Amino acid sequence: VYVVPKVAGAIEGEGLKIHRVQGKAEPQDLDGISGGRHLWWHEGMQPGDALTVAFRAPKAGKYQVMGRFVSARDYGIHQLAINGKKAGEPIDFYNPSVKPTQERNLGTFELRQGDNELSTTVVGANEKAVKSYMFGLDYLLLKPVE
Repeated sequence: VYVVPKVAGAIEGEGLKIHRVQGKAEPQDLDGISGGRHLWWHEGMQPGDALTVAFRAPKAGKYQVMGRFVSARDYGIHQLAINGKKAGEPIDFYNPSVKPTQERNLGTFELRQGDNELSTTVVGANEKAVKSYMFGLDYLLLKPVE
């Protein structure tokens, strides 16, 4: 049996618990990404809508949070935040074809042991994009900062 490789230490997007969502968020199979699945947020989204998921940190402390996402022609521009704190500038997930993004550094955050929140809010769409504002999370990676 072939098992799709996963990125070592990754917190897989499709396994995260959804706290709040407008529209629909569910796992979707996709070739070329960690574990072969991602968390796909789609259906009826508008600018201002948000998705919030829980991810777990092994212990309280400072972590550099890395993320890999999915980009496509109907994906939006999103503002990410961790525990309510903005993770950099809004990210444009438009791409003419469906493909994973490079791993991105979302910043350094003080995390709690156990549940923490990642939220993404639709801020708009690339002028070339189909205005569906979709979002895909492949995985998060937490790197302890000394």
